[in-house]
Amino acid sequence: MSLDQKVQGKMAENRSLTERIALYIPIYRGYKQKNLRRDEDRAVRQEVARVLETVKSDLSTVQRACVGDVAVMRDAERIRAKTDKYYIDVKKAAGGYSGFHDSVKIMESELEDLIKWDAQLVEGAVMLKGQAEAVVQAADAGGADMKAMLREIEKTVDKLAEDYVARDAVMRGFKE
Repeated sequence: MSLDQKVQGKMAENRSLTERIALYIPIYRGYKQKNLRRDEDRAVRQEVARVLETVKSDLSTVQRACVGDVAVMRDAERIRAKTDKYYIDVKKAAGGYSGFHDSVKIMESELEDLIKWDAQLVEGAVMLKGQAEAVVQAADAGGADMKAMLREIEKTVDKLAEDYVARDAVMRGFKE
């Protein structure tokens, strides 16, 4: 079961009896399903942000563990700053809402694609978290080849941020 299906299932479980009955009313159903998709998108982005907070913390731990190695400290700080920028972008992202008078309309099919895209972002953030935990372990063990490990983390952060910029451009109507 993919992450987007898990999120949809969890949110369906949390619906009240009144909400489930109201979903049988055609006009209300379309409105409610669109709002539920937006809520799912927000939940996924919050999970990405939560994981990124742990990555930032791990990178700070690496910096403290490598006080004697200025180059590693600088690399860890640069990557932590990139991760922080990505974190801020995720937190302030366009959430799939388009008002009645907005020039760029977010349609239901775009919201479905958005949820899948955000699920991929969670998977990327979890992979990044694993890489950061491995660097922390290496720092605790005496710092094997931390520069190479940090380069891999930086590549992952850059890729995730690049993918997120593309997602944001679609949400703002600049790409198709």
